[in-house]
Amino acid sequence: MAEMTAKVIQAGDPVTADLINALITDLASLNKATTSTFSLSLASAGEKQGGAAVSQKVYSDSFKVDIDPTSANSGKTWTFPKDTFKTTPRCWVQPRSSATLTPAQLNFTVIITSVTAKSMTFRVRGPGTKNGAQAKATIEFDCFAVEV
Repeated sequence: MAEMTAKVIQAGDPVTADLINALITDLASLNKATTSTFSLSLASAGEKQGGAAVSQKVYSDSFKVDIDPTSANSGKTWTFPKDTFKTTPRCWVQPRSSATLTPAQLNFTVIITSVTAKSMTFRVRGPGTKNGAQAKATIEFDCFAVEV
């Protein structure tokens, strides 16, 4: 708690710069004492989901994929470094491109087809080339895995 020193000002007393400075110092001390703080401890690993602790590590990697609407093999497999995960992680994939792409180049869905403690495989699927629905593109995919 902030320490405050009583300062009595009577009617007609001159208000000096020293008194104003003392009041400002007291207000700063009071503000500092009541400002909320946030402390995060990674030492509390193992907390259940929804708990107050942070216990998960997030890993990521990027892959360039040549999307070909005539191929069912567009996609990649991400092999995790040895002993990264002891159990199957939760994974997600996010497409990213700095190039201007046409709607036909963006007409695809990303599907994670396999996840193990050692790797994650995703495929890129679309409606194919019928009526120009989908076009070839090269897109980067950011892949993420988090330990459970």
